[in-house]
Amino acid sequence: MSKKSLTCCFLLSFLSLPFLFPAPAFAAEQKRSVRLWGQLSPFVSGEAGTGLGAPDYDDAFGTGLGGGGEFSWQFCRWFSGVAGIGYEVFGGDTYQGISFDDLEIIPLYAGGKLHLIPDAVPWDFYLRLDFGAAYLSSVEVSYQSLSGKYWDSSWVFLFNAGAGAEYRWGPWGVSLDVKARYLDSPDPNLRKPSEADGFWTMPITIGLNYHF
Repeated sequence: MSKKSLTCCFLLSFLSLPFLFPAPAFAAEQKRSVRLWGQLSPFVSGEAGTGLGAPDYDDAFGTGLGGGGEFSWQFCRWFSGVAGIGYEVFGGDTYQGISFDDLEIIPLYAGGKLHLIPDAVPWDFYLRLDFGAAYLSSVEVSYQSLSGKYWDSSWVFLFNAGAGAEYRWGPWGVSLDVKARYLDSPDPNLRKPSEADGFWTMPITIGLNYHF
């Protein structure tokens, strides 16, 4: 399935929810929530090496898939604090005969949500901003019978900003977030050729929320 088709499936499944689950009354006193989420990252951007003919990230890796969990506490009408952890894999690709291993990412983050229309129940529309750190796995490359480590594993700075919406029914909800995310440069192992820039991804996240 193509990146465009996967993205459309994510969006259409979320937009169909009001027709599948009509919302009962909203419980305003439920300030805390936990969320289990799945994520598709169809775009990755940046230079994955240095020098003539060096690959970009989208040359070396395919679509990212992942999942995780998140805790949220709405401490006033307009703002919520969030914290979460995830696990993602960007499948390795082949560029000019050089095969890249998968890139695994474990993001740890904390941030906040700005609730745009607090009285729009059963909908909740919000902006969000997160900071944290991400563990990047080591990545090996191979060319014919030769192989070697391209990047060492490392912890890097993480930042993302985006917007989302949640549809509530009782204590349950389903949310959709679209974010722009920046991760700092991985740790090069081959010196100059594997010195990469930080990179951007566009995570599209669907979550199942429980409020209490």
